Amino acid sequence: MLDGIKEYMRMIPAYDPKFFRVAEPAEPQLPTGELYNLLPMNQKSDYSFDDILARLVDGSENMEFRPGYGPEIYTGLVKIDGMLVGAIGNRQGLLPKGYPEYAEYPGIGGKLYRQGLIKMNEFVTHCARDRVPVIWFQDTTGIDVGDIAEKAELLGIGQSLVYSIQQADVPMMLVVLRKGSAAAHYIMGGPTANRQNAFTLGTAATEIYVMHGETAAVATYARRAIKDKDSGKPLEPLAQKMNEMAQKYYDTSRPEYCARHGFVDEIVELKALRGYLKAFAGASYQNPKSICPRHQMLLPRIIKG
Repeated sequence: MLDGIKEYMRMIPAYDPKFFRVAEPAEPQLPTGELYNLLPMNQKSDYSFDDILARLVDGSENMEFRPGYGPEIYTGLVKIDGMLVGAIGNRQGLLPKGYPEYAEYPGIGGKLYRQGLIKMNEFVTHCARDRVPVIWFQDTTGIDVGDIAEKAELLGIGQSLVYSIQQADVPMMLVVLRKGSAAAHYIMGGPTANRQNAFTLGTAATEIYVMHGETAAVATYARRAIKDKDSGKPLEPLAQKMNEMAQKYYDTSRPEYCARHGFVDEIVELKALRGYLKAFAGASYQNPKSICPRHQMLLPRIIKG
């Protein structure tokens, strides 16, 4: 019998997708073309990440990991061309009252808080255990900062997430839907802090920077502006410098600039995005040795309970 199995294995092509699929491939039930209406170019406008995801994955279906915990972050399993993939993305808009639990100020989507960082850490670790490739969908303004956030150990948890990603040893892909800002860009699949990153995509709305230009200008010149005002000096020259700094930040964070300088590998049209996801999933499963037998996978059983 063993000889028969070996002979059968020799007959299997080096790569045949049907051996790695958990289901038959299916197009999203919701039209991919609607992405242009769902993803605002205005960086300050909200949208539903779940609606974006539903236009990209098979059958518009997903299996969410720890829903309700860390509401600023989506983590879950999806199918791309019938293959199992982990998905992580930033949710936008105002977060539920009382969140983050460690502070009195309201939580805002796009920013990372304690629970969201913990959830991403756990999910990446489980994906690594089950050999599931991961796609990051990034639209983040950064990690929560300040004395309260530091007491809540956000920096340490973020560092732990970077370590988990580095140890995961599964292929990862990043899609910067809009904003990739500060340390959050690094810890959410950014190639600068992720040796598992195989490819990074941008869109026409992509911006990557340390911080927003207006924020940088205020941080740089706010104290000097107060001193000049108190001493009776004109503020116009200082305002001009602030505008120049903000414009420079803007110019060096445009999608074309990001692509030319290697911040992203390619800028793609939203209607073509699913094709890239399918190519990534197919490439990730070309190595049979890296595939975990389905009956040994832990993550789906954790999600189902």
